[in-house]
Amino acid sequence: MRSVLLISVVLAAVATAFAVEATVDYLRARSTGSEVVIEWRSGDESNVRHYIVERAGEDQVFRTVTTVRAEGSNKTYTYKDTEAFGKDEGADRQLAGTYFTYRLNIVMSDNSSTYSTTAGVSHNVSTVRRTWGMIKELFR
Repeated sequence: MRSVLLISVVLAAVATAFAVEATVDYLRARSTGSEVVIEWRSGDESNVRHYIVERAGEDQVFRTVTTVRAEGSNKTYTYKDTEAFGKDEGADRQLAGTYFTYRLNIVMSDNSSTYSTTAGVSHNVSTVRRTWGMIKELFR
C-alpha cells in the first residue's frame, strides 16, 4: 500500500512539474545597445498569476527586475530592461558591457512558483552611451 501511495505522489509531482514548465514556450534576451529586450511566449496560463523577471550579472545572483501580470494563454510578452545599463549590482560591479542571464519566476494562483529556463545575453554599451547614462543617473 505504501509503495502505491509513493508512486501516486511521485506521478502527481512529475505531472505538476511538466504542467508548470509548459507555461513558457520560450524565453529570449537580446541587447539593443541601450537596453536588453526580454521576450517570452506563454503556453497554458490557466493557473499563472504573474511572472517575475529576474536578472543575474557576473556574480550569478538573480535579482528581481520587474513583475508582469499574466494576460492569457499563448501570449507573447516583451519587457525592455533599461536598468541593465549603467547600474551597480553585486560587489559594486558595473553592469554596462557585461553578460547577463535572465529567467522567469512563474508564480501560480496558489502562490507556488517555478523557474523557466534561462536566457543569456552580452550587453555591450558604447563609452559615449555609458557616460551619458551615468550622467543621467546622477539627476534621478
